[in-house]
Amino acid sequence: MKVLITHPGRQHSHQAALALQDAGMLAGYWSGVPAVEAQTRPVPTFLRRQLARYAAVPLDPRRVRWFPWTPALRRVGPWSDFFACRLFDRWVAARLPRANATAVVACEISALATFRRARRLGLVTLLDAPSIHHAAQDRLHGTTDSPGLHRRIVRTKDEEIALADHVLTVSELARRTYLDAGVPPEKVHAVPLGADLELFSPGAGERNGELTFLFAGATIRRKGFDLLLEAFDRTSGAQLRIVGSRGDLGYLLDGRDPDRISFLGPLTQPDLAAELRRADVLVLPSRNDSYAMVVAEALASGVPVLISEMVGAKDLVREGKTGWIVPVEDIAALAWRMAWCAGHPEAVRAMGPDCRRAAEGATWPAYHRRLAELLRAFSEAGG
Repeated sequence: MKVLITHPGRQHSHQAALALQDAGMLAGYWSGVPAVEAQTRPVPTFLRRQLARYAAVPLDPRRVRWFPWTPALRRVGPWSDFFACRLFDRWVAARLPRANATAVVACEISALATFRRARRLGLVTLLDAPSIHHAAQDRLHGTTDSPGLHRRIVRTKDEEIALADHVLTVSELARRTYLDAGVPPEKVHAVPLGADLELFSPGAGERNGELTFLFAGATIRRKGFDLLLEAFDRTSGAQLRIVGSRGDLGYLLDGRDPDRISFLGPLTQPDLAAELRRADVLVLPSRNDSYAMVVAEALASGVPVLISEMVGAKDLVREGKTGWIVPVEDIAALAWRMAWCAGHPEAVRAMGPDCRRAAEGATWPAYHRRLAELLRAFSEAGG
């Protein structure tokens, strides 16, 4: 099997490409952002600065292609983001006959035209599904998109699922939402993601007497940011540090005591690693997180996690040993556990070694092996 990986952005798609390159199975990696240094050399300086956050990936440049219109279009707004993904999809579909591939991986909302063309060419179609099923999303937290846009997105996703030979989710939790929506079990596969255990590692972070909670993610409803603040208001003897972009609930920070709550904004991966080493507990009460890579990164840093049952990386958590799982939207349970942590800082900090051991199976090399083995199994079974 020779596999073409496509993605209008990046997410974990470059890790999939690295996995298949190492396995000798990569036909190509086509994305909406640059993947190798040579792609950015002709780019104007102002745009190059915007793309600087995408580190170069050690892929064979001969197998890498970039559709440069995608990043700019995706920043304009929700409708523009949708059309940018569809434009990228059509760009891939038009070039698919020249890809020398026997299978193609395409990300949701940017797979429809690609899969239609792939079917005509006899290629195996694999849907990269980084989120839980859209029906579960609507049930858990709804959408901020306009009704018209939401209908277009749902219709596109349903058609992509129907055209996919296989659906690749990032956790067993996410896989279950597809099964609940009626997708056949043999078609849906969970391939948990990884973390960089060299970058994210325990260290002698700066800690004071008070326990420090860290929230890493956008300040949005899906991440349970409102639940976090309400629970923290019931917690004394602790600090809360917030890393991530300011989202639709960012206004809830207005007027907060800066001695108790610090908003740091988005950080680079090395800066996030340093922040995790200073934290005592990662707290993520999401209404929906199909995986939440920061959970694996926190555990790798020796930091226990307090998460909701709707976080896919919950499979890494051993209750009371590496963290705690609370029911989704249960503010009382969240507040009780946060108060317990604040009152037992030494017990919390003693969990570090167990946390690190829990992350040892959640590495990127482990993800590479799982993905390559799964695709080999598809090949042996005839797709």
